[in-house]
Amino acid sequence: MAVDADVDETVDPNSTTFSGPNSLSKDAQLVELAKIYKTQPCLWNEKEMAYRFANRRREALENMLQELNKKFKLKLSKRDLEKEISRLRKICTYEKNQKIVCQKSKRSYKPKFPYYEHLAFAEIDVRPFECSVCGNLLASLSQYTIHIASHDGSLPFKCIVCGRGFQLATNLTVHLRRHAQDYYYSCEVCSKSFATTTELKTHMLQHTGEKPHVCDICGKRYQMRREFKEHMVRHENRGPGVKCTICPKAFYNNRNLREHMAVHRNVRDKICDVCNKGFTSRKLLRQHKHVHNKEKKFVCKICGKRFAQFAGLSGHVKSHGICLSATKSNNSE
Repeated sequence: MAVDADVDETVDPNSTTFSGPNSLSKDAQLVELAKIYKTQPCLWNEKEMAYRFANRRREALENMLQELNKKFKLKLSKRDLEKEISRLRKICTYEKNQKIVCQKSKRSYKPKFPYYEHLAFAEIDVRPFECSVCGNLLASLSQYTIHIASHDGSLPFKCIVCGRGFQLATNLTVHLRRHAQDYYYSCEVCSKSFATTTELKTHMLQHTGEKPHVCDICGKRYQMRREFKEHMVRHENRGPGVKCTICPKAFYNNRNLREHMAVHRNVRDKICDVCNKGFTSRKLLRQHKHVHNKEKKFVCKICGKRFAQFAGLSGHVKSHGICLSATKSNNSE
């Protein structure tokens, strides 16, 4: 993050002036900076999805820089702007701390800086962070988030869209990128975008045809580690252990259960980028997208006829007097 909430933001109120050829030296300019800063919530509001996206924060800073330079006919650099924002945040930290001190000593609070009313919105993102349960003061937003979660044993970093919790902030960032479809990595072959390098590497296996996961019992190979792990469970003669709470179906992993639960909710939020048709799971969307491929992926080994989807091939082979199962087909999903 360009201006991190977890950095030391102690401030001497008598040394907050920052003079120089490229600085905002007047209160009116600082007020205007605060107003512009407020219009970019991804820089100070963790409830904003883009708050955790470094690329979006850089864009927000660039927008601020252009607006300030144009308004005051300055030549602030990005570094100059970061210093100015840091100064505002330090003032905010000072005032927030004084407010807490006054509350604890039951004294009335009066801001040191006359223009503080224009900065107060940023208090939610600067230290100190006071726990509403035990009153402890935390030095950073991440420490505060983890501390609050410790009171009820929940996962600290929660998705603002679906409520799913994560142990690490980095995992939440990746999860939010999927919600926003704001992906950082792209395939050099087909330009498809991904949220993580791991997903990109897994995707590249589709282009290379490599199947790195090999069963040492039967020799069967898999591209996807999750498919390989499911296969090994079957060798152990263990049934699917993750059960649906609504219907009798059971699954081998939580990922498949989550996709299944979407069927019960009937939320068709997985949208085909070709025809805009909606599906309840990524698996169904993947199967559907075969319809749009120029080359039909599934081939009948008896007559050579090709099909866009496995279901079509499975139905076709019955005309030859045999039954084709997904577990025995090399062309299965």
